[in-house]
Amino acid sequence: MFERWGTAVVRHPVRVILAWLVVVMGLGGLGYAVLGPEGAAAVSGQNETDFLPEEYESVQAARFAEQAFPSGAREGATAVLVLSRVDGAPLAPADRAKGREVVQGLGGEGVRDVGEPSLSPNGKVMLAQVTFTGKVGYTGVSSAVTRLRTETAERVAGTPLRSGYTGEAAVAKDSERLDLLVSVGMVVMILVLLVVIFRGPWVALLNLLIIALVGQGAVAVIAIAAKAAGTTLDGSVTGLLPVVLFGVGTDYVVFLLYRYRERLRLGEDRRTAMVAALARVGSAIGVSALAVAVSFGALLLSGFGSFRILGPALAFAVLVMVLAGLTLIPAVFSLLGHRAFWPAKAWRTVPETGGGAPDAGRGGATVGLAARTGNLVARRPAAVALAAVAVLAALGAGALAHKPSYDIEAMPAGTESARTMERLESGFPAGTLSPTTVYLSGPGLTEQSATAYAERLSALSIVGGVGGVRATGDAAQVDLLLAADPLSEEALDAMVHQLRPAAHSAAPPGTTVYVGGETSVFADIRDVVGVDLKVILPAAGLLIGLVLLLMLRGVLAPVYLLGAVVGGFVATLGAAVLVFQGAVGRPGLTFTLPLIVYMFVASIGTDYNILMIARIREELRGGASRREAVRVALHRAGPPVAAAGVILAASFGALTVSATLAEVGFAVAVGILLSTFVLSWLLVPALTALLGRAAFWPARPKPPAAGRPAPARRAEPAAIGLASGAGGAAFAGGAGFTGGHGFAGGAGGAGGAGRVGGPGGAGGAGGHGRMGR
Repeated sequence: MFERWGTAVVRHPVRVILAWLVVVMGLGGLGYAVLGPEGAAAVSGQNETDFLPEEYESVQAARFAEQAFPSGAREGATAVLVLSRVDGAPLAPADRAKGREVVQGLGGEGVRDVGEPSLSPNGKVMLAQVTFTGKVGYTGVSSAVTRLRTETAERVAGTPLRSGYTGEAAVAKDSERLDLLVSVGMVVMILVLLVVIFRGPWVALLNLLIIALVGQGAVAVIAIAAKAAGTTLDGSVTGLLPVVLFGVGTDYVVFLLYRYRERLRLGEDRRTAMVAALARVGSAIGVSALAVAVSFGALLLSGFGSFRILGPALAFAVLVMVLAGLTLIPAVFSLLGHRAFWPAKAWRTVPETGGGAPDAGRGGATVGLAARTGNLVARRPAAVALAAVAVLAALGAGALAHKPSYDIEAMPAGTESARTMERLESGFPAGTLSPTTVYLSGPGLTEQSATAYAERLSALSIVGGVGGVRATGDAAQVDLLLAADPLSEEALDAMVHQLRPAAHSAAPPGTTVYVGGETSVFADIRDVVGVDLKVILPAAGLLIGLVLLLMLRGVLAPVYLLGAVVGGFVATLGAAVLVFQGAVGRPGLTFTLPLIVYMFVASIGTDYNILMIARIREELRGGASRREAVRVALHRAGPPVAAAGVILAASFGALTVSATLAEVGFAVAVGILLSTFVLSWLLVPALTALLGRAAFWPARPKPPAAGRPAPARRAEPAAIGLASGAGGAAFAGGAGFTGGHGFAGGAGGAGGAGRVGGPGGAGGAGGHGRMGR
């Protein structure tokens, strides 16, 4: 199928390229028309209540607030101005007067509203909230934050006061440089690695250009779909999409171009070489992408709306990139041929000798390492398998200490927003910027009754103070400032076991209580995610197992492949615990980390395992012994798997400088490296070397019958001319099969035309034996 697919693509490469350009440009125009100049930012949001089911109390509180206190509904991004004395002393009356004057002067373009200033209980800090006209991510909001910081600093100059802004809009502004560094760093690392791997700049630049082009179209589709569905894309989607597009997209390009370059070095013309490459790796790439997509698709089972959006978005991105990898990439590179790899000079015909890749003997470090690893695994598979399991077990032990953390509002260290937050917390309770809001619904509510209710709740140990009280007759709102970090485990436990029960029991008779706010939201999210982990992880494993079963048509291999990726996931989680909870000293790991890591490590680990075991099966079908098949497969599939793994790990590694995605970036990068070098290079080949053809039971790959070429070899198209004749098919013409797995055909007749337009070879004489192994 992929041979026919490749034939169709290389016959009409210009049409394929033009079709992609038309589609991508059309999507770009449609995205601008639907979303406006802000693009995907127009459907981005951080309001977690939008992602929770309606039955949760925090969601009911948010819905009640929208009806009862519409003026308090969140209409735009916010930031908090913090004023304090340079010497840290309490604010004098003159300082307070100056502070009120500064707050009254705030406004201008991009600012919707400025709240009344409030003074901390110890008199050291004054703050005021600024609400902007746009959401976080809008260029107008970013510009407004910069302007306010400059103007406020000028107004307090020459006084004992110092000013600073923190809160979501200020944090987003301070994160812009880091976000840019992440994006640029990822692209530069991919570029450098591709240049090193293929020894030429053009293949690297073309890859990045194509992925960027296709990625723009994919992002436009996702954003338009979100707009049409009336939903929002949270930070996990917008943060991970570029990494998936560039990292996974480059993986598929590397797999294909390695085989393409291999065929070119065997002397095939550019079109024939591309068809041969697609015929050999197209199915493995397609199945790998399907495994990744169904793994992400399992997130549709989540009760948390953010995951239900993240899963399909990433699955769609993967499918788009594999479609481009099987159509647009072949079209472009079949047009360019050897020129795409300029200035590399090694384009003479290189025979396939010794079971190694055409790069063998050329001094490539990865090729040499793959060759030595292949020899080691083939000689001592049991010892290698035990060593790999020991590494996974040692790292996996750290997972026993895993604790989730819900503090996702990380601030870039050393920035103004981080320093300002420290000054704010010197005067106000930890929960000042994230108050727990309790809403009362019922007749006859007054400010006096609401205040009395607030005083009863303030006696709780978790409550550090009352932020404000208001009532409208049939509704009341009480803001409580928690004494603990609003997103700490202590606060979440207190919300469930102390604050909510007390809020309901202390309510005036005849009233209904809704406890809202960030702490309440994440207490509900914690419950949802706990259920998700029990449902999604086995569901994703089952879906990946089905894909493996359909591809390998055997039972045993899918079982130990799944076991390997589960072991890789546990080891990855353990490594993250050892680094962040142990070395760094964080109280826990981001609560989304286990699911995200599982999706990537399980799917990408399966990805690389599929490519490796597919090559092993190919060698077994060619008549090799089980250990020889493993040795040759590692020689040939090891380098592209290593290259793809290093590129993808580097892509995620760029996220380690991010304030919010550092843990995800580190963990996935480590998981991919484990999947590449421990699972795909060691454990899976070693187990397959031990089991041999039994690994594919009940479908056992059989060596070719006497007098017949192996099916895998018979799939070689085109310039290796196909000639028919009595006694069997003879392979001749173009670049003959010599060395590594050459075949001599039976007595053949005159060659017909090649499948892809190469001249048919003349039938050769000879026996039926394998030659040159």
